[in-house]
Amino acid sequence: MKAVTLLTFLASCADSGIFAPPDPQVTRAHIDRGISLISTRNFKSAKTELLKANPFKTGDQRALMALAIAADMKGDFQTSDKAYALLLEQSTDQATLFNNMGYSYMLRGDLLKANSYLAEAERLAPKNETIRNNRKMLKQVSPL
Repeated sequence: MKAVTLLTFLASCADSGIFAPPDPQVTRAHIDRGISLISTRNFKSAKTELLKANPFKTGDQRALMALAIAADMKGDFQTSDKAYALLLEQSTDQATLFNNMGYSYMLRGDLLKANSYLAEAERLAPKNETIRNNRKMLKQVSPL
């Protein structure tokens, strides 16, 4: 009797959408809102919004990068490291990824690692102004 009740419950959950995959439009809306919140420097709300898109499960590169940035700016380096690790496996824009990782390590005060990532970013995209500015900023803090 209990097995039948459980099966009925599970079937009703499936019918109600509880176990349904997330709606791509809703996911995209969370990502867009999260990125918009980053642009207004509301990093806490951005992180919350981006986590609703479940980027660690979906592997969405845009969401992962935005989440890493928001987490870095809140000092949540555990979350940003997790996002960067996934991005290292799949990102096609390695220069931007290494730039952001370098900036993350600058925020932590690990200037040697920051320099290493920023140097690699600059090697991959030598004309990228953002990367060059981050390298300049790092050199002003600590001439390595």
